[in-house]
Order: sequence, then structure tokens, then C-alpha cells
Amino acid sequence: MDDTPPKKTKVAYLGPAASYSHQAALACFNDDQWALVAQSSIKDAFTAVQDSSSSFAVIPFENSTYGTVIFTLDLLVDREAVYPDLLVCGEYYLPVRHNLLGHPSQGQSEDPSGERTSQEHDEAATDDKPRQSLQGKLGFGKISTVYSHPQALGQCEHFLAQHVKGAEKREISSTSKAAERVAKEGPESQAAAISSSLAADMYGLTILAESIQDKDDNTTRFFLLKNRRTEWESHDLPLNQQSPVEHGGWKSLISFTLAEQPSGTLADVLQIFKDHDLNLTGIHSRPSLQHAWHYVFLIEVQGRREATGGVMDQALRELETKTKGWRWLGSWIDRSEQGKHEVSSLQ
Repeated sequence: MDDTPPKKTKVAYLGPAASYSHQAALACFNDDQWALVAQSSIKDAFTAVQDSSSSFAVIPFENSTYGTVIFTLDLLVDREAVYPDLLVCGEYYLPVRHNLLGHPSQGQSEDPSGERTSQEHDEAATDDKPRQSLQGKLGFGKISTVYSHPQALGQCEHFLAQHVKGAEKREISSTSKAAERVAKEGPESQAAAISSSLAADMYGLTILAESIQDKDDNTTRFFLLKNRRTEWESHDLPLNQQSPVEHGGWKSLISFTLAEQPSGTLADVLQIFKDHDLNLTGIHSRPSLQHAWHYVFLIEVQGRREATGGVMDQALRELETKTKGWRWLGSWIDRSEQGKHEVSSLQ
């Protein structure tokens, strides 16, 4: 009898551990069948799926406050056709609560004698009060540098401008990497990180201020990627079998470029989908780098291709006549209503 444990299916995510991508991966692949593998960059996560060292990847695509993650958008545009086999097969909405992490002495404001005021000491010592209430009481003058992912820095602009305006903002590959760096540098570095409470626990840091994001409904949408050669189908993923909220049909992602034609060509392309009653839920563009002011467009469309043909396939045949080239980037179950449900449950 073979007692060898079954081989786990690998899922890549932007690490290190305790990143928001890690939390999304844990929510999407939540049993012992999966092995979550941290990657040092979003590009590495794409590569892991393309070369089949991982079956799936969980990558951030856009944030409700700060917009699209440009790193991800450029990789999906795939100007050099480095990732020809990648498809989007799922989405997950993660409510994001940012915290300012650091070392205890960084959250102390001082009177002229250099001592903390008794009022602030009493506030800090009251465990049953939310830490967020300390933001107006405690100064962060001892913080000279704030590390985080550029998206997180952008999502906390108001707090940073009001409370840490003199500190240098340093971009780093992920929020958990920022926490890891602050922990390694120690209190003498006068550095802090914007990251999660999970990262605070993992790296032994103090939460100096809680929920510092500019918007209470701050949410990041993650894409699940797979290799088109995998046998897994979107409806087989554990993510799509655990939701208590009815899913809202399907969405698809398509990229295309336009030939050098008269004005109105982009409008003509979009009109194709309107004529077939296919609703566009998003449109993005990035420079094609073929020459100046030429773009690759990505559109999200409600619906998907059918094995027996259908309106999506009809629209794509017409798209062929209006574009220089296009690429199908996958279909997935629309979980936007589940995302709204999860955000509202926290408010």
C-alpha cells in the first residue's frame, strides 16, 4: 500500500506571507489540497503559471480607491507574447484595512520635557478602545520613512499627509515585504510600514494606527490566473463553490489593438458589443510601445464564449474586421455582488 501523501496543487501569490495577496489566496484556496507558494513579484507569479511550476496564481488587479495595478495590466497586455497560455479564470474581492506598523516608541508624542503626556498615556493604555481613536492623539514625528506597495501608499494619502507628512514615502514590492523590512531594520531606523494586522503579528511589529485607508469601503479585486493547458475549469475552483451569494453570470477579458484608421475606430469597436447586447464593465489602455500614441486596449465584458457559438462569438468575428489584432484572455464567474456583500458586512 502506497502511503505517500497526494501531491498538492501549487498556487502562486505575491509574497511574502501575510500580504493581501496571501490573504486572498487563503480565501480562494482554503483547504489542504493546495500549496500556496510566495513569489517576489507579480511578474514571477505570471511566470510560475506560464511555465506550469504553479497551476494557478492570485494577483491584484485593481483597487476601488486607487485604480488599476499597472504592473498587472502591463503583464496582461503582454506586448512580447511572453505569457501566451495565461487565462483569467476567477476573481475575488478583498476588503482592505491598512495599518501603520512600526515600533512602540514611534507612536509617542512628547511634551517639551520629552515625556509622553499623561492623557496620551492613558489613551494608549486603554485596550478596549479602538486604536484608530489614537490617531488624533499620538504624533508620529519619530518616523522618517514609510515603506509600502505604491497602491497602499496611494490608498492612504490623506492619513500620510495629515500625520506623517515629513516622512519619506518608499515604494516596495508588497505590503508584507514592507513590514518585514521595518522589522529587520529595528526601531533605530525610524521606519514604519503600511500593511495588515496579520503582518504585524507575523513580524512582531506594533500597530501604531488602525484602518488608515482613505475610504472605508476600500477593496482590492484579485484575478485568478491559470494556464490554458490545465484541466481545471472555473466552476471547479473552491472559490466558486463556497459563496452564499448568487453569482452574477460571467465576465470575460479581451485585449486588442487598432490599425491606423480614421477617427472613430475605437467607438466602432465598442459599438460591436452594444449591438450584440454585451455590456462592457471596464476598459483599460496601455501604450503598445510599437510607436508613440498607439495603445493596447483591454475590455471586460459581461458574458462568455459558448461551445456551440453565441452572441460573444458573433461579436468576436466582427471584432476581427475592426482591429489590428485581438486576444481572448479568459472568462470567470462574476463575484462583484459577493464583493459588495463582504464590504457591507464590515461597515
